[in-house]
Amino acid sequence: MNNDVRPLIHGSKRTAWRMKAVFVVLLIGCSVVAISSPRVPRRQPVLGSAKGFTKRVSGLVDKVKNLASDSRGESRTSTAAQTQSRVSVDTAPAAVSTPKDGATSAAVNKPKLKKDNKLTYEEEARKALLLKQLPKHRVFSNFVEIMQIPRASFKEQRVRDWAIQKGTENGCSVETDEHGNLLLRRPASPGYENAPKVAIQAHMDMVCEQANGKLHNFDVDPITGYVEDGWLKADRTTLGADNGIGVAAAIAILQEPKFKAGQIEILLTSAEEKDMRGAAGLSPGFLNSDIMINVDSESEHQICAGSAGGFGKKITKQAGRSPLADDDVGIALEIGNLAGGHTGVDIHEQRANAILVWGRLMGNLIESNINLRMVTVDGGSAHNAIPRQLKAIFYVPSKDLATATKILHDQFRIIYKEYENFEANSPWQLDINRDENLRHFPALTVEESRKMVDTIMFHTDGVERMNGGGIEGVETSVTLSKLKLNPITGQYNLEYFARSSNPSRLNLLNQRLNAVARLNDAIASEKLRPFPEWTPRTKSQALRKAIDSHVSLFKTSPQKFSVHAGLECGIIAKKFPSLDIISIGPTILGAHTIEERLKVDSVIPFYKWLRQMVKEISDGKKSKLDVKKVDTQDSELKENTKDSGFTKEKLVVASSAKNAVSSKNPLDSSNERVKNSIELLAIV
Repeated sequence: MNNDVRPLIHGSKRTAWRMKAVFVVLLIGCSVVAISSPRVPRRQPVLGSAKGFTKRVSGLVDKVKNLASDSRGESRTSTAAQTQSRVSVDTAPAAVSTPKDGATSAAVNKPKLKKDNKLTYEEEARKALLLKQLPKHRVFSNFVEIMQIPRASFKEQRVRDWAIQKGTENGCSVETDEHGNLLLRRPASPGYENAPKVAIQAHMDMVCEQANGKLHNFDVDPITGYVEDGWLKADRTTLGADNGIGVAAAIAILQEPKFKAGQIEILLTSAEEKDMRGAAGLSPGFLNSDIMINVDSESEHQICAGSAGGFGKKITKQAGRSPLADDDVGIALEIGNLAGGHTGVDIHEQRANAILVWGRLMGNLIESNINLRMVTVDGGSAHNAIPRQLKAIFYVPSKDLATATKILHDQFRIIYKEYENFEANSPWQLDINRDENLRHFPALTVEESRKMVDTIMFHTDGVERMNGGGIEGVETSVTLSKLKLNPITGQYNLEYFARSSNPSRLNLLNQRLNAVARLNDAIASEKLRPFPEWTPRTKSQALRKAIDSHVSLFKTSPQKFSVHAGLECGIIAKKFPSLDIISIGPTILGAHTIEERLKVDSVIPFYKWLRQMVKEISDGKKSKLDVKKVDTQDSELKENTKDSGFTKEKLVVASSAKNAVSSKNPLDSSNERVKNSIELLAIV
């Protein structure tokens, strides 16, 4: 190397090292300053600003879609696993999972309560995304807001506050009572002071059901909704369209300041899904209306004008117990993923009851001379829902474990085959595991365990009697809706729910259930949550206005029917005898189950019909229909209802039966519901 060049190279190296040293010192200095300096919080988006929020939501849409997709993907994965389980029910050899004795099952931890009622950023994003999927209309906007508000029965305070705010913003006076009911009263428009007064009635609470493995806390979590194939659904929980969409429609009427009408009252009741105590607690002077439109029906273009009465019944038994034998082994059995449904509207569909399925399985073990000893049973979740799952732990002698396991699997396959055509979309699950966690509790004696199973086997669940005299539909039914055995006390409860449009048949069911209790040395309660039948009025101005307004809007006549389910209308009609009542609503399927869904394109027509009905009642226009024909058919209807207490006869007024509107439900063609089904409604 040239000696003249060498100093230059060495000098350049020294310069480079100096620069590196300076850079390191600066980097360290900046880090020290950053650490010691207070952090400036990042500016959060203002959710109340539509423009600011929209910009941020657009960046989250993909993320939310992925969340929803993942959520539904889990559901689909679960369904796929369940389908595989169903195949195993049909073809796979019997098998039982036997973890180590004393192994504890994985517990599902409930989410912690939120410190405030504000939605999280992701919940706000989901809400915004759902609104984009729905038509722009105040009813949908209201309902999506309601979906963000937890509102289990007896916990309606937040949704009541929401409705009060909406009412006061729109010039309404507010009244509440000690039962949690809310009345919003909008005064008559100028010139309408003498018009008939109209009440719109709905209930604030919802049935809270969720799929196995779903982590949803109904006390704090909003309902996650999405639109699929024209239906608004929830992510593996009940949707709450029963009766949240009715509340949303009632509030929407108040949000039209230019809508001219007589006095309008919005009556929102509490605890309808439990025992209707809100409606039952109404005082005589609370409501001041001439006509009431209940919006708790669940089938478009149909008028409900009558419903069944019913009551609950609890049978309680303190069973004898004794310590387990050393060679007794524990079996944890879980039945799940049955279709379930509404104990009134779906009762005719021959769906399986998880409690009765379990009873049959236990009965087969007893018939095989296997000595069962029950420790705990928990089946059913709501008095008005067909039980879709059950968990139980019982003990058998160790020598009978293999035989018992095989019998359970074999019989479960056989029972599933009986219901496969009725529950094709609900592949059942049966899980059997060894479980010794409750060995320290005394178990029911062999004799007491057999008596419990015999009581369940004796019960015929479902339809008791159909209507006669050419009238379609169910007259009387009874459902075993809950079974609970407490492992600490040894006490078990059987809860039943009976319905009928015929008061004498209800009395008969009450006597029969009392007899079941006596035969089992148990205690039967008085009638629980009784509610009266709602008998159709054959001379109803509300009915004629409903028909008239429907014809003026849709050029067709609606159907008229009574439903085999309980409505608050029956209770309210008893308290306010002069009140003329009808019920309408959009199409909802699967109420009270995780399959609940709202037909999106039925909502706006329902709201337009409700609005038009209020308008025509207030205007006092005479019906354009043939009054003589109405009177004639009314008299025929009266004859048909004289014996049974209710009817499902169609009332075609403006034209012949050929012009009567048929159901627009796209699922009718796939036999999900009976053609022209009046049972599409799922009310209470």
